[in-house]
Amino acid sequence: MTIDELAEAITEALDRYGWPEAVRGVKQFCIDFENADDCVRREMLNAEPRSTGSRAFDAMLAGLAEHLAFHHGLRVPRWALDPRRSVDDEWWFATDTPTLRPLCFVDTPAAFAGRGVFLPRSALANV
Repeated sequence: MTIDELAEAITEALDRYGWPEAVRGVKQFCIDFENADDCVRREMLNAEPRSTGSRAFDAMLAGLAEHLAFHHGLRVPRWALDPRRSVDDEWWFATDTPTLRPLCFVDTPAAFAGRGVFLPRSALANV
């Protein structure tokens, strides 16, 4: 699955089930990424993903690409560095449990936090 295909799956999950199911798709993408070789990993991140219709998820995809590329010694795709792929007006938490938000502040990787997206590291599998 490419990150563009993930964007399509997120859009569908948001329409049908809501954002918690869309976050689970991100976790599966991370698992698939971990199991791929570097050539496939580059292909997974290379093409700019379509918009999910959610500024938060578009920012999450950019953070995901930067995070995965950094941790696997790959070049961060140019599209992921676009400042429009961030949540400018407010922070977005990938949890609907307010008591987990402090954990998100501490546990969120920098590539996500810098875009205003906060999620527990566990949402990214073992990355």
